[in-house]
Order: sequence, then C-alpha cells, then structure tokens
Amino acid sequence: MKRTHAKRLLALLLSLVMVFALAACTGGGGEATDPDNPAGGVELVDGATAPEDLTYGLTPFEERQTLRIGFFTGSPLSYAFLFADNLGVFNALNIDVEYVCFTGGPAMMEANSEWDIASCGLGGVCTALAGYDFALVDVTDYEENMAIFVRPDSDLAKDPTNPDLWKGATVVYPAGTTGQAVLAQYLETMGLALSDVESVNMDNANGLTGFNGGTGDALVCWNAIALSAEDAGFVRVTDSGQLDLPFPCCTFAQPSIMESNPELIATAVAVFHKTYEWVTESEGNAAQAAAWYLAHCDEEGFLCDESIAQRTIEWWRCPTTEEYIALFTTTKPDDAGKYTSRDLLQIENDILSGFDFFVSVGSYTDEQRTQFLDGQQVDNSIALAVKDMLGG
Repeated sequence: MKRTHAKRLLALLLSLVMVFALAACTGGGGEATDPDNPAGGVELVDGATAPEDLTYGLTPFEERQTLRIGFFTGSPLSYAFLFADNLGVFNALNIDVEYVCFTGGPAMMEANSEWDIASCGLGGVCTALAGYDFALVDVTDYEENMAIFVRPDSDLAKDPTNPDLWKGATVVYPAGTTGQAVLAQYLETMGLALSDVESVNMDNANGLTGFNGGTGDALVCWNAIALSAEDAGFVRVTDSGQLDLPFPCCTFAQPSIMESNPELIATAVAVFHKTYEWVTESEGNAAQAAAWYLAHCDEEGFLCDESIAQRTIEWWRCPTTEEYIALFTTTKPDDAGKYTSRDLLQIENDILSGFDFFVSVGSYTDEQRTQFLDGQQVDNSIALAVKDMLGG
C-alpha cells in the first residue's frame, strides 16, 4: 500500500526504532542484547527509556524457542507482544516470535493451525469458546472505546436520547459482534430494542467507509476506526465505557502447546503484562509505543495517523500483571445465576457479560455456555504460573 509523503518521512525517522522486529507480520526479533545498551541496539524516541532488565526478572530459556502469535492488526490487544519484541525482551529470553496477522477474531480462530497463541476481541472469544477446545489464558484489554456515532447535522445529534428519533433509524454495525451488544444496551436505556432500528451489517473498517458515503443514520465502530470517525466530524453519543460494558479481549493457547510447553505460554503472558506496565510508566514510553503502533499499521495498510496512534494507546485498558492474576484467581457466583456447579473466576463473569447477550439474540445457546464452563476452557494455570515465576 502506498504511503503518503508524510508517512514515508515518518517511516524513515522510525527506521532505527523498528530495526528487524517490524518485518510486518512475517517475523520479528530484536537485535542481540548488549549490556551497555539495554534496548538491544534499538534507539528509542526522546523521553522513552528501556526496561532496566529486559528479562523482567524471568528466567531465559536454555534452548531457543519459537512462538507463533496470532496477531490482531490495529487493536492494542495484541501490540504488547510487538513492543516487547522491539525492545529486545523476547531475544533476551531466548525466544523467537513469528506473527500471523488478522483483522477479525472468527477468521483468526478458523486459521488456528497457523498459531500457538492468539489474541482477539470478545466476538472472537465467544466463537472460540463455543466451537473450539482452545484454552483461554489471558485478558489483554477491556474495550471502552466501542462507540456509537451519528451525523453532526442530524436530529439524533441534537437529541441523542430521544427514542422517537431512533425508531426506524438505520444503524451500520458488524452483526454478531460486541458492537451489536453496545447498540442493544444503548437502545434499552431508551426502552427500545434492536428490532426498533434498521440494521446494516458491515465490518468495522467498511462500516466507516459506508457511513462516510452516506449509508445509515448511525454507526457503531471501535478502536482506531472509532477515532477516525471522530476525526471525520461524526458525533460520539455513547460508548462501551460510558455504558459500563467494557468487554474483555483475551488470548487463547492451543491444547498441544499447553501440554508440551506451558512455560513458554506463561513467559509470553508475563511479558505482555510487564510490557504494558512499561508503556504506562512514562509519557515517553507511551509515545514510543504509539510510534511502533503507527509504523506497524502503516506496514499492514491499516487506517491510522499519529494522533490516532497516540489516542489508541491512551484508550488501551490492559490489566497490570497483578490485576491479571487477580482476574484469573478471584472467584464469585455466576452473575446471571445460571451456573451453580462452582463459583466462577472473575474473568469468566466478565466474558459472560457479552456471551449472554449473544445467547439472547440466538447466536449461541445456554448449552454451549454450560459446556465451556464445565470444560473449564478459561484456564487459570498460566496465571498461577506467572505468579510463581515473578515471585508473587
């Protein structure tokens, strides 16, 4: 995909930053770690500082490991892997990482022979739990930036909580996703249901293109696409954060690697959360993360610019390492009261907030809900291993 002149200049300036780790989604790996240059030879932007210990206190593998990562382009739920790779963390731990890029969770699940672990949003999470035997081992984001937009000159923009204006309105959104759940919840606050609006099914990026072209009265989109919608002048009337519906994005591991090399999975999960903590340590580190995010989006042809990259990182709600462990070890009864065989992990209850919506619209069944809970596909053994690795 052709870059604009400005993006070519930016790519040139970031060339030292990206080094070999940003070979799109075909490979990665930072340069060999030099004790006198803890960033592994990678020059960071002004204000960013590399971690003092590139291993994060983890024990490097004696033999070189390879980890294939199903990577969600454009969504921060995957990007701590890339940031860690760019910093030289995986290299310091004696791990090679390979990326296989996707822009949708269901497609990622269907192509599961290509990855060892893979991260996706709640739509893909539900697909995997209902139809596959993967182990859900991590949560990497709680999406608050899943938003509903209307046109600035419309009656909906002037009075967005008026139910009469929503009746019969045409709404563009990806059916079967948590965007649909956000729309349903917002309509419910006005006493309406999905049947009260006309739905047009378009995926996240194409939805904005269609809306720009005049299709629909309202649009549901998320992450960088939502920020592009804002920049195009559309009015955000609500989002999953405002509606208290922050849906979890999660990571799955193949059963084969969980059996043969759980230590590699636990190390990768620990690296993800420790790298998120590195990003949030300073404005300089966040700026570095945004620069890497933008450069990767540019390589993959994903709509983005400097401002969108910066705001995407600001919207990212990854749990810290401590919060992650708590989500996978704290238990409570099923919020919906449907499951009584055992108390559920907090992360299971969070996932069910979206899964139960999909059950209500007929996408999945209560039997499938019970099946993945009985099978304990949400596996906390990795969280316990991470806690042990880090001396928790």
